[in-house]
Order: sequence, then C-alpha cells, then structure tokens
Amino acid sequence: MEVVLLSDVYAEGYIRGAGAYRLATELRSAGFTTQVIDFASRLTEQEAKKLFDKFVTNETLCIGVSNTFMSNNINKIFEQDWMISLLQEYKDRFKIKLVIGGNRGGLAHYEKAAQKLFDILVGGFADVAIVELAKAIKNNTLDRLQGQYIGDQFFIDCKINYEFLDFNKSKILWTEQDCITYGEALPIETARGCKFRCAYCFYPGNGKGDSYKHLKEKTVLIEELTRNYELFGTTVYDIMDDLLNDSPEKCEYLYDVFTSLPFKIKFGAYARSDLLIANKETLPMLCESGAIGLQFGIETLHKKAGSAIGKGMAKDKTIEGLHYIKENSSLSIGSGFIFGLPFESLESIRETIEWLDSKDCPLDNKEVYALSIPSLKSHFDYSKLMVNPLQYGYIDLDPTNESKMIWDNGYLTYNDAVELRNETITRIRKHNHFNAHQISRVYNTGYDLDTVINTPAYEFRQKYESIKPQSAKVNSIKEKYLEKLYAL
Repeated sequence: MEVVLLSDVYAEGYIRGAGAYRLATELRSAGFTTQVIDFASRLTEQEAKKLFDKFVTNETLCIGVSNTFMSNNINKIFEQDWMISLLQEYKDRFKIKLVIGGNRGGLAHYEKAAQKLFDILVGGFADVAIVELAKAIKNNTLDRLQGQYIGDQFFIDCKINYEFLDFNKSKILWTEQDCITYGEALPIETARGCKFRCAYCFYPGNGKGDSYKHLKEKTVLIEELTRNYELFGTTVYDIMDDLLNDSPEKCEYLYDVFTSLPFKIKFGAYARSDLLIANKETLPMLCESGAIGLQFGIETLHKKAGSAIGKGMAKDKTIEGLHYIKENSSLSIGSGFIFGLPFESLESIRETIEWLDSKDCPLDNKEVYALSIPSLKSHFDYSKLMVNPLQYGYIDLDPTNESKMIWDNGYLTYNDAVELRNETITRIRKHNHFNAHQISRVYNTGYDLDTVINTPAYEFRQKYESIKPQSAKVNSIKEKYLEKLYAL
C-alpha cells in the first residue's frame, strides 16, 4: 500500500473514526492505494507486526495517524507503549514518512509523546493536504509543500495551506477494504464547522458564521446514505457535525433528506438546547428525521457565566425548555456542564449539582467537567480562554505546567473544580444514561437500541462488561475485523 492510515475510537463499544476514512476516500480517488488499519490502540504487538508486514512495503510512501480519538491519555498517542518504537522500526526499515493529524495535539504533545517520530504534523481538516502530501513524497518534492518547519518537523496548517472548500460535494466512500460488518453503525458528516465560537472551544471548525453554507448538497448526502444502506445495511449513524441544529433551515434540510429515503435512519448528534428551545418547531423535524439522542452543551445555568462563554439563556427558561423537549419527544437527551467557568460562584455550582442529582432534572445523561485551559504549546488551535485567560479572571497557579493551566478564577481553583466533578460523578452514576454518541458505539457491540437507550449506563456496565474498550466482546469484534483484513 502506498498510504497506511491508523485509526481508533478508544472508548466503550466500537465505532469508526470518520477522519481516517474521509482521508482514505480522497487518497483513493486520487489514485493512491490506501489501507486504513482500525483498532490501532487495541492491537497486540503481534497483530500490529502482522498487519504492518502485510501493508507496509517498499512502495509505501507514508504511515498516517489519526490522533483525535486514538487514546484517552493526554500524555500518549497510542494506548500501547511499544507502538512508537515499532513505528520507528518500520520507518527506518522502509525509509517512509510518518504523519500525524487530528484535534488532540500540538507540537509539545507530539514531542513529549513520540520523541519526534513524526516527520510531518497536520492541523485542521486535511482533505486536500493529505493528497498533496502523498504526491510530494512520491515525486520527491517535499521542498515544495506549503507549510513551515518547526525544528525538524514540518507543519501544515490547513486553515492557511490546502484549505478544503468542497465539503458540500464530499462523501466517505466505504469500500470492501474497510471490512464493514453488515448493519454496522457508522459516522457521517452532514455539515462541517460551527457558526459559534464559545470561549472554551478550540475545535478547528468553529466561528464559521452561517454554517448553512457548509452543508452537503442534498443529493450528495442522499447518495451517501443510500450507498451505505445498499452495501452494508447501515441505518444507524453517529452524526459528526459540530452542531446539528444551528438554524431552522438546517433542521428543515435534515428533515427533507432523511424523510425522503425509502428506509428509516436513526442517529445521535451534538445540538444546542437553547436553539431547540427558541425554535420549538424544529423538535418534531429532528425527531421525524430519525434523531434518537441529542447531546447538548449547556455547560452552566449561571446567566453571567453563560454569557461570558457564548451561552446566555436564563436558568429558568433552560430548565423549562428541557422539560418541554422531554415531554414532547422520545429523545434521549444529555448535556455537559463545566465547573469553573468565569464569574460562577461555588454556591451556583452546588445548586447545579443538586439539580443534576434530582428527579426534577429531565436530562437522561449528565456529563461534568473541570474547566480545562490547555497550554498554547499543547494544541495547534486555540480557544479564547487559552489566548487570554486573564481577561476572564484566571491566574496561573503553576506556570511550569506545560500541558494546561492550573487556574484560580477568584471563586474556586482548578483543583476545587476537579473535586466537585468527582463528587458529582459519584452522586449521579447510578441514574445516568449513555450520551447520544455512546449509543451507536454500544449498539455496535450487539445490543438493541431500546436496551442501550433505556438502561442506566451504570446498570448496563454492571450487566454487560462487554462494552469496555478491551473487553472480550470488543476483542471478538476486533478479531473478526482482523480476519477480514488479513484476507484482503
């Protein structure tokens, strides 16, 4: 193979990561033989060597790593400690380039986790860059690539170089080489980017204004969904959009596409509760389109804190609206909450914790986090809080920490927020359900959607340990996948 891409979504259950397969589609369309190796963070060393021996040859130009969901450990790239040295071995043997990209890293991260294994770092959406990169390696014209050297590593920032402007006509074209199981839930993009730019968010697609302009063309999406159904029987999706319901027009678009199909789609996605509450007519549109789970990012019920980060709906209106959504749909709804946002007092956070742990809370899934302000050295893309934390009232208690800010915002410290997060997780654990994105991952391990949606996650985990990333059930799925891969 000319290009080998390593991918995994290292989490409970199993689903493909969209990024590697999107890039594989572009590479294959450009004439490059390309193989995605999935389960990359769950492979044994023997399995990895067998796959590398099969697909890494004298014709191989590069190995690429899709890093966004590869590991849950921020100090590592792969879950396996031996993978870095193994990749170095194959790099040296075949004189190939090692490339890494995704939403989870920056120069400091890659230097710390990989000892400069990677020759080329890519930031942002690499749909164009990956093809230009492969051409440059093949034609020995790396000196003509657009980007910049940072030490010995070449960095391509896709917001500046090789920007992808044809998303509305793009697809992920899954092939026999991808070893899809019949009926498997798959990731899909219906749009790319987010019209908002929340203060804590450093995703590369945020702040795009009217993201209605960044939708796939209806005929393109219909063709993609139909092809997946006809080839693989896929009817369940994890929609990877940064924001599903950024406008009533987009909700109408989804309704038009999904209800026009001769088969029924079911999906989970990110959404904003304030937009759904303000535009209640979009709720039945989303439900009839096939939404079974929506994951909100309410983050706080404190008005001033919400306004500071870009989410300012009043507490009473938010709670009343959530009850409306729950009472007028069969959706599984969840939301994240961040402890330590600017201007929110400890008393306000504790009121939120009591509400999350009460029967009055209509959310099925509640996720709580201590506010993380990563170091500018740790990522290529920056949030407003990363750039100017002092503006929001944060001082740094440990300037020597190179990965994140250990902050004090005048109301509490980062360590206080971590303690509150741990306390809350313990309190809500037994009545908390899976979030909208976990539903498809757990479904892929063989459980019906109703069971996954209606069973508290704690109870489900106690009964079905098979959803853990390295469980016997998931390893069995991996082994069937590898059997098909070896046979290619």
